[in-house]
Amino acid sequence: MKLILYAFLLLTFFTFINCKKSTPTNPIDELPPETQTGANTFGCLVDGKAFKPGGATLSGGSFRCFYQNLGSAINGGYYFGVSGTFRNNSNGSGSTVGLYTDSFKIEANTKYKPLIRVKGNPYALYSSYTSNLSYQSYETDGSTYKGEFWIKKLDTISQIVAGTFWYDAVNTA
Repeated sequence: MKLILYAFLLLTFFTFINCKKSTPTNPIDELPPETQTGANTFGCLVDGKAFKPGGATLSGGSFRCFYQNLGSAINGGYYFGVSGTFRNNSNGSGSTVGLYTDSFKIEANTKYKPLIRVKGNPYALYSSYTSNLSYQSYETDGSTYKGEFWIKKLDTISQIVAGTFWYDAVNTA
């Protein structure tokens, strides 16, 4: 009987000695490192939590980036967009974080203030949706809900856009 008691105490001791308290991680540490090499990364904090594109396997999250000039016609001009989408595999909900311009040329080493979404402005938005297609969109307005995005590198030949951003947004509904 003593042997069983000693074995139990020894097992309990080793069980507790191997338990480590988990230390909370800084959400910034969960984001991809900042690069200027065209590594196709995107990440940010949304309400203090790490956000990265990804999620569902089939119609999963994605990362998109484009910069194009549609010429000088009435709907022409320079259009820029960078966004990340996360889709939840279990319930179909998701969210998108994005920065855009409409008829607005961007340049490297330049900081921009996202304004309201109209032609000729940079703007930013956050949208979320549930599996039953309930949708909410939050946008910058240039006065109360401000922000900044900094294009650190723009290489149209190698197709690399790198930078950082932050913004506050308001529900447009």
